[in-house]
Amino acid sequence: CDAPLASKGGTYMQEAMFARMIPGTGELPLSAFIAALPADVEIGLEVPIIATFQAGRSPADHAAEVVKAARALGA
Repeated sequence: CDAPLASKGGTYMQEAMFARMIPGTGELPLSAFIAALPADVEIGLEVPIIATFQAGRSPADHAAEVVKAARALGA
């Protein structure tokens, strides 16, 4: 997942469990992190965004967006 460099006001636990950001939409240098990994390392994606599901988005659509964003970063 991605994240802002500084919290936007929520508690750490709330953000970690329910308000992560789609890769590439926050401020972390994810492309640099990925580039530093050996090519054969598997990367897992964990991007729970409760507001997305409360708005009626399907888990499949959410997962597709997260995977597309991660691939765009070079994952």
